[in-house]
Amino acid sequence: MVTPASRARGPQRKGPLVRVHNGRLVRTDTAVERQPLDTPLLPTEMAAAPAHSSLARRLMIIGFIATLFLPSLYDVGSIRLSPSLILLIVTLPVMLGLWAVGRAGQRSVIDALVLAFAIWAAATRFLLLDPRDAIEPAGVVLLQSAGAYFAGRVLVRDAPSMRYTFAVAIVGVILLAPFLIWESVSGTKPLLDLAGRFGQALAPTYMEERWGFSRAQGVFEHPILLGVFCATLMAPAIYITAARRTLAFRSGIASTVAIATLTSLSTGALLSMNVQFALMTWNLLLRRVQRRWIILIALCVAAFVVTDLLSDRTPFHLFVDYATFNTRNSYNRILIWEFGTADVMRSPLIGHGTDEWERPAYMSNSMDNFWLVIAYRYGLVGLALLASVFMLTLFRASKGGTAGDDEAAIRLGYVFAVVATMVAIVSVHLWNNSYIWLMFVLGTGGWLVEAARPRNEAKVRRGQAAPPVAAGHFAPLPS
Repeated sequence: MVTPASRARGPQRKGPLVRVHNGRLVRTDTAVERQPLDTPLLPTEMAAAPAHSSLARRLMIIGFIATLFLPSLYDVGSIRLSPSLILLIVTLPVMLGLWAVGRAGQRSVIDALVLAFAIWAAATRFLLLDPRDAIEPAGVVLLQSAGAYFAGRVLVRDAPSMRYTFAVAIVGVILLAPFLIWESVSGTKPLLDLAGRFGQALAPTYMEERWGFSRAQGVFEHPILLGVFCATLMAPAIYITAARRTLAFRSGIASTVAIATLTSLSTGALLSMNVQFALMTWNLLLRRVQRRWIILIALCVAAFVVTDLLSDRTPFHLFVDYATFNTRNSYNRILIWEFGTADVMRSPLIGHGTDEWERPAYMSNSMDNFWLVIAYRYGLVGLALLASVFMLTLFRASKGGTAGDDEAAIRLGYVFAVVATMVAIVSVHLWNNSYIWLMFVLGTGGWLVEAARPRNEAKVRRGQAAPPVAAGHFAPLPS
């Protein structure tokens, strides 16, 4: 029987009471009011994770990123493993299992494309190579592609974990920076020399000086890999990690990242950083223009068409000319493109399986174009699958948020970093830890993709009461 007193007290509920706050269910001491929701929410987004789960996730993020800074190597039989590969061997089944049961949010087309690419790339190795020779490269591409992506997908599920992830990587670069500066000035390899005292480590790479400085490689196989890794942190340093800090703090962090990137003296790294600066400047100058990105895309397309029509060189030739340090590097990359694309078309479907491509004797075997290497190794099918992962991630992650949202700043930093990397790797190749980091970063954008979708299949509209909370859809609240 409902009495006036009971009506005044409101509905009686057992157990902890909850309410929606910033897209999540939180405990409250008052009854839940059935108010209209401005934006309906996915059940998986509202699940409140226990505190110990958050701590475990942070420790795993630290461990994953820390392995990228370790130059040690370990021989297991005839296979040489890095710390990052060892970690991926252990975590891949776990991450895939968590993803399969929904612990990484809703499964998406992008997830399927990553799995398809990894399986296709591994399968082409077995199709083209002797099975005994195919085991190692097939396993490596599977681990580095799917393993790294799903690690990012599972470990980074919201804005705080995204900020934490990039903060850990930036702290690593800040700690590296003094050694990189010394390496650039002195030409020595202090970090690799130190690692070599404790066992096998990456071999030092000595290259000709640029602008009077040695090219630092830090804890990576090559200066290019160091530079591209550091460059991916430029926009995140400003928009994601330090977004709530003072201008002086953000400037200091960004300057440190820029200096670390510059020590590599890599074409691709500097190009990535410049693209991010250009995007940030465009966003600042036209921040009041709602369609500024459509305008920018239209201008880029128009510039491409005009260049193609009026210039005696292709847009690619012009791009390479202005994106490289000197004429020799420019000419070499043009030759790589011409001979590389010709080789791709000799086996366009499944690729070649090896890295030995036909070229003049005076050219090295280095194919300085990530996208071209993917097409050569795994065919146009592999290229289409991986390129689709990038494009769909960017398209979906760029949606959602408003001008004042913290989430909107994260979207900008993330999209700027991925776009700049996509452009930069036209002139360089990525492998091992730098590629692992790139796939991990793609995985970290999964929650942005989810947040940009229509929020609820029930389609709760403004002015309608939210549906009752179904206990089976949510993780239990911490007691």
